[in-house]
Amino acid sequence: MTLAIEATESRRSRWPSITAWDVCRWAIAISVTIVVVFPIWWMVNVVFTEPGTPVSINPRLYPTSFSAGWDKVAMIMRETGYLRAYYMSMAYALLTIAGVLLLGSMAAFEFALFEFPGKRPLFGLIMLSLMVPTAVTIIPTYLLTAELGWINTMQGLVAPGLASAFGLFLLVEFMKGLPKEMIEAARLDGARHFQIYWHVVLPLTRNAMVTLAILTFMKTWGNFIWPLIVLSNAEKYTVSQVVGLFNAPFSHQTVDVVMTANLLAAIPPLLFFLIFQRKIVEGIAMSGSKG
Repeated sequence: MTLAIEATESRRSRWPSITAWDVCRWAIAISVTIVVVFPIWWMVNVVFTEPGTPVSINPRLYPTSFSAGWDKVAMIMRETGYLRAYYMSMAYALLTIAGVLLLGSMAAFEFALFEFPGKRPLFGLIMLSLMVPTAVTIIPTYLLTAELGWINTMQGLVAPGLASAFGLFLLVEFMKGLPKEMIEAARLDGARHFQIYWHVVLPLTRNAMVTLAILTFMKTWGNFIWPLIVLSNAEKYTVSQVVGLFNAPFSHQTVDVVMTANLLAAIPPLLFFLIFQRKIVEGIAMSGSKG
């Protein structure tokens, strides 16, 4: 009898009890996952179907023709400037990321770790710019870009996005939690100002930099308004502009072809996020554990 009771108790300890709150959390998590993933899965289903299949009348939750989907991808790549647009968007995104990380980290290094005259009013003015709608600054930015002769050029596309107030705020808040003793120790060892920034501070802010890089990539890759304004030459269109041509009201493209163009545009940011998502979690965890 004692052995039976002990065996029952060991089974109970091996299988933890599931509460109503656990079931509710799992139900919410699964529901959110379905809501987020279903549009992407539906887009894949529409792409990998035979041309002319009335998807809305006869919906299916699985691809029916992989060969037809690859034919659509090959047709878009062959008959449009999609590969060239990929190059333009990738160069635009990577150059913007490099500029935002370099300028933002250097400015955050000064704002977060050092005192200088006018620091607080200047930082407040930068944060105030976050409240200004983008539409307000488009016309003056375009006029300045045109005065510099940067219309239809990569520098005209990239330069206005290099100064990121949000990026500065993110890096400043992260760098404020860095131990000041390390900086003082580096200074006592004879490190100069830039050496402290490059060899001490940057390695410690790696997770925050990766998080900012991912957010900047998402924003830049999907940017439509500024490339549409500054790039009028079809040879220099970005992916967002090419997709805009497919989505135009009078493009006369079938739904499956439009979905193929949108799927090709969605692949790079999805891959970028999936590759670096662990760094985002680590950056948020380290930011939340400061102090």
